[in-house]
Amino acid sequence: MNKFRVLLFLLLAAVLLPISVKADNVVNLHLFYGEGCPHCAEEEKFLEKYLKDEPNVKLNKYEVWHSEKNRQLWVKVQDKLNNHENGVPYLIIGDKVIIGYLSGNTDVKIKKYVDEYKKDSHYVDVMSAIDDNKKIEKTKENKKENKKEKVKEKKEEEKTNIPILGDINPREVSLPLVSVVLGLVDGFNPCAMWILIFLITMLLNTKDRKKMWILGLTFILTSGLVYLAFMLTWLNLASLINKVIFVRILIAAVAIIVGFFNLKKYIESRKKDDGCDVVDNKNRKKIMEKIISITKEKSFILALLGIIVLAASVNLIEMMCSIGLPLIFTQILSMNSLSAGSYALYMFLYILFFLIDDIIVFAIAMITLKVTGISTKYSKYAHLVAGIIIIIIGLLMLIKPSILMFNF
Repeated sequence: MNKFRVLLFLLLAAVLLPISVKADNVVNLHLFYGEGCPHCAEEEKFLEKYLKDEPNVKLNKYEVWHSEKNRQLWVKVQDKLNNHENGVPYLIIGDKVIIGYLSGNTDVKIKKYVDEYKKDSHYVDVMSAIDDNKKIEKTKENKKENKKEKVKEKKEEEKTNIPILGDINPREVSLPLVSVVLGLVDGFNPCAMWILIFLITMLLNTKDRKKMWILGLTFILTSGLVYLAFMLTWLNLASLINKVIFVRILIAAVAIIVGFFNLKKYIESRKKDDGCDVVDNKNRKKIMEKIISITKEKSFILALLGIIVLAASVNLIEMMCSIGLPLIFTQILSMNSLSAGSYALYMFLYILFFLIDDIIVFAIAMITLKVTGISTKYSKYAHLVAGIIIIIIGLLMLIKPSILMFNF
């Protein structure tokens, strides 16, 4: 009987005593953002709404565009996570990073990570680890697996479904496409083309194939390098002033004016097709005389130096003819937080397609020994396309700059 009572007591105790339940972890979100960044504002708006129903989730914000202290903290965090991408918003959940914001996709990812860490008994807040000088211990094998998993998740979740084309990752195609299109349109410049055609004509008269190839390619290469130097200078300047909203609005306004100027040139060119109208007849004659003297120069070194000087001066004229496109392109790049390698890649793509029409015309002339220029009729269409593109981009910079910030 006593044994029965003991057994009954234990049974009642097991039923009636409160069961210990592990509470959810308090998950910290750490958001590094830039004041005036459209993507950051969109993410903050989502988080503000999401956290109303998440008492166990705490948001910590660090503004990095204007605070040197927060920037230094950001660098420490990047070193700890071995993730040095400088795009904002830069959100940290545990030891996971979400860079940029794409409505819908990023929301799902944030909720997923938060739910995982709520139930994770080994949850470690990276920011706390930095403050306490702790180390996040992971085996090499786990590091590799987590890295592969993160790359895979990032690629999959950043895809957007586009009718006909299917799933597309905007980050992977947007800036390269912009680089190619703007460079190609900018390359159809009547001011540069007539000079190249005249140079080819004079080179063909020399009957020296080696000299023709070297001088012609030097002219094209120098043109590209000078144009690149100008764009890099403006990119560095734009990166500094891009954080000032007023400056961005001013640049957008100038872009729209330049766009309408291009449309005006298109309308005028339908009635009169004179090619480049930046260089008057007097200066055109001087350039032609300079080309003649260079091609007739007996000293190859002097001729080479003359070609370099000619190409540099011609590019100053070329910039006056189509300054809108390179300025717009560098402005778009500065709005996207990219690595130095990425900036170099997109600049290279732009310059390559900027020079491609010159390269084609020159190569055909050297192979066939005949001058085959592109009709000046293309210039009016270049003005039309450039005008439309510049106006659209200018309006986006004013109304919806986030569309031009492709680092989702």
